[in-house]
Amino acid sequence: MGLATAYTLSKTSNSQVLVLDRYGVGNEYCSSNDINRVFRYSYGSDKLYTTMAIESLKLWKKIEEESGIDLLVPTGLLLLQGTDENANKFNEASYRTLSEMKLGADRLDKDDLKKRFPQFRTEEAFFDPHGGVLLASKALLAFQSLAKAHGVKFQQGHAQEIVFEDHPYVKTETHKKIEFRKLVVTIGQWSNSLLKNRLTPIRPTRQQLIYFKPRNGMEHFGPESCPVFFTDKHYGLPTAGIDAVKVSSKALSEYVDPESARRTVDEEQIVDCREACRRFVPDIADGEVVQTKVCLYDMTENSDFVIDKDRETRDVVYGYGFSGHGFKFAPLIGKLLTELIQEQKPVFNLERFSVLPAQRKTPTLGAHLGKGE
Repeated sequence: MGLATAYTLSKTSNSQVLVLDRYGVGNEYCSSNDINRVFRYSYGSDKLYTTMAIESLKLWKKIEEESGIDLLVPTGLLLLQGTDENANKFNEASYRTLSEMKLGADRLDKDDLKKRFPQFRTEEAFFDPHGGVLLASKALLAFQSLAKAHGVKFQQGHAQEIVFEDHPYVKTETHKKIEFRKLVVTIGQWSNSLLKNRLTPIRPTRQQLIYFKPRNGMEHFGPESCPVFFTDKHYGLPTAGIDAVKVSSKALSEYVDPESARRTVDEEQIVDCREACRRFVPDIADGEVVQTKVCLYDMTENSDFVIDKDRETRDVVYGYGFSGHGFKFAPLIGKLLTELIQEQKPVFNLERFSVLPAQRKTPTLGAHLGKGE
């Protein structure tokens, strides 16, 4: 989100823009650095996020044009009905919402599913034709390259404190002072460390990603024939950006300290993903594990983002709570944070994304589900 903001600022402002990153762009500690991420319109009955996804798609296409890099691979999203009541309600609500908004969606019975997507098994499913795979690592490099081309400077360093004086500054671990006129804070799972006590906190969680090589080859799992898919408690992506199918749990239950979180995958998680695949995507279940990865997410309690100004210091803007379902919105978040820091009216009403806990309400069915992608 910081890169997307820097990129947008570089195109709309004559001010000097500096990106301070603790480990450097595309490092293994940031939540955004992975091979791929999910894009989707489906958000249950939550029309706000669907509308934001529509706008984000337009912006992704502009970035592809400007960078000359293909970043979004269209695949569709397959929502597989199972035994989890909440997941099933999310799938059904997504279908209704897309239909009501005239965006197109399909309901598939067992026979329909066998004809269109024979690699999957379930009695009923819904298909969101707007789903796809974002090539995450390539997207980071595209944002960085475009920002640099517009004069943005990059500096590696660990921000430890924001000091609010007559000349405010960020203090780094080397005690260096980086003065600023305006500041955008987008530090993901470390957000709590720079937040004032009364602001909405986040819960850093440890997410484990498994990449399987299908046992009978890749033929039915490339992006041209295999959609992104959601099962009861897991999600998966086809072989886009890597010759393997990515599978992971949607659950966000393991709270961790980002400074000490273990970065290796548990064998139990691999077994858990295999069992989910055995039921819904059997050709993956016994596939070879070719790669694993741990990501740390930064979710707020109600899963809504924080996109807001500091209420006492208007020259500071916060953007966090994105990891888990936010990557698809990156160019739009960059635009919104840019509008806030430039004192412009945002293109979306941001009341729901307040930095103050008292002003945040439980969202409609959607933001709580389909997380962890």
